[in-house]
Amino acid sequence: MDTAGRASESVESFLDGLASDRPAPGGGAAGALTGAAAAALVGMVCRVTARHAPSQKIIMSAIDRADALRVQLRKLIHDDIEAYEAFLDARRVSSDPGEPHQQGSLQRATLVPIETARAAASVLEICASVVDIVRVSTVGDLAVAAALADAVVEASTLTARINLRDINDRHFIEKATQGLDAVERIAAGRREITRRVNARTGLEKLV
Repeated sequence: MDTAGRASESVESFLDGLASDRPAPGGGAAGALTGAAAAALVGMVCRVTARHAPSQKIIMSAIDRADALRVQLRKLIHDDIEAYEAFLDARRVSSDPGEPHQQGSLQRATLVPIETARAAASVLEICASVVDIVRVSTVGDLAVAAALADAVVEASTLTARINLRDINDRHFIEKATQGLDAVERIAAGRREITRRVNARTGLEKLV
């Protein structure tokens, strides 16, 4: 089987699991996968640009950062599944939501979507740094990457905030909330990326 065939089979397997009645994979893993796809798109856009302008240091740096984020987000798919399954195991052992082991596993299941949101926000930052210099033919792909990354930030922060309602550690809640607020501030720049995409493609004349 060729690479495309194996990739298709792997994606199909993941989607089958996502659509099943099993609790994991769930929204967190889906978000991480989407973030990885966004990072991969950024890498593709920058590589196409680098092929025509290999001396662009910003582009070469963006490729390295996008690749690292793609690897990180791919790992977070599995981290999210493992964290949520560990939480479910802890909940089966004790029905007390305040039980220390259950609280610890819930904290871990909260940290993963926070990491996912942070990584997706970094993808948005890369998009903002290259949107004015990538080849015009790839600007649409970069816009898709930004839209996907923005959605991942929104979805992952929502997941984390829902989990925080059931966590008792006030220090953990405060620190996590500060991190989420910071990520959402970064994601607020998404509209500026859209404006710059529209300017480069001529869409601003149509909207």
